[in-house]
Amino acid sequence: MHTFFLLSALLLAAVVSSLGALLLRQTPGQGRRFLALVVLAAPLFALGLAVQHVGPRFWEDCAPLVGWDRLASMGLLAGLGGVALGALALNVGRLVLVERLLRSCPPLESDPLLKRTRMLAGSLGLREPAMRLLRVDAPLALSGGLSQPTVVISQWFFQHLDATELDAVISHELAHLARRDYLTRAAGRFLRDATVYLPGGWYALRVLEADEELSADSLAVQVTARPLALASALGKVWHRAMASQRPACLAGAPTFGGNSATLLEQRLHRLLEEPRRSESAIRGRVVAGAAAVSVGEVVPRVLAASAAALPLVCALPRGFGL
Repeated sequence: MHTFFLLSALLLAAVVSSLGALLLRQTPGQGRRFLALVVLAAPLFALGLAVQHVGPRFWEDCAPLVGWDRLASMGLLAGLGGVALGALALNVGRLVLVERLLRSCPPLESDPLLKRTRMLAGSLGLREPAMRLLRVDAPLALSGGLSQPTVVISQWFFQHLDATELDAVISHELAHLARRDYLTRAAGRFLRDATVYLPGGWYALRVLEADEELSADSLAVQVTARPLALASALGKVWHRAMASQRPACLAGAPTFGGNSATLLEQRLHRLLEEPRRSESAIRGRVVAGAAAVSVGEVVPRVLAASAAALPLVCALPRGFGL
């Protein structure tokens, strides 16, 4: 009985993930970050409720876990738990690697650039971040830092970008810091990896990352008032990236140019064709709130109905609060 209950929970998680991906696809524009996080978290919420219900104190009186049911249920639980623990270890390791990378780069020594960075950071309400130089001949810029906000920029930018383009790149990275995008992306990747077997999570993470890049572009343009400078920098970065490979140590790290040609085209279109257009995130937040409430209401009831049908109904008042 419990094996079928866990399998029904897995099916429910897959349905929730797929419906969430469809909802994301039907909600265009910026401001989808919170909706993407809801879509990523909803399957884990459903599986967490199901695992809690299988706990011995809920079912031992009316449906003991014995025989093949015990073996299969323990196997499923071990598989789900192993994937979640693996996702946690992977993402903690990723954070540690990025932290080490940020701290290993030497401080940037350029008084004029540091002064401009201080001014740009002040416009975003940020304290001055640490600026570090990455000594590679490739267009790489990233921001983050759990202990200290840091922007790392490669020497390539100083050789190929003019002052306005360089300001645009730095403003983009500062915008990521102001929005705490590095934390949101870390959470999104953990949720995706914890339910890596659900395709909807992969799409939701792509939407999350794309929304972060578009929103950082918009915030950077608000600060610099030079959309064409950011577009020019993006074009130069992408042209250079097409002729080289990204260092393996930065695989998966969020960098200025991104990894998607489709996203780059979308970013350039917004900068070149619609520089004054300002999209509100209110719609996305309203949809995200409605989705979260719906998941919180529907998922426990569906699991309760599944438990009653098997039957594990004697556990429902304690397992799901009904």
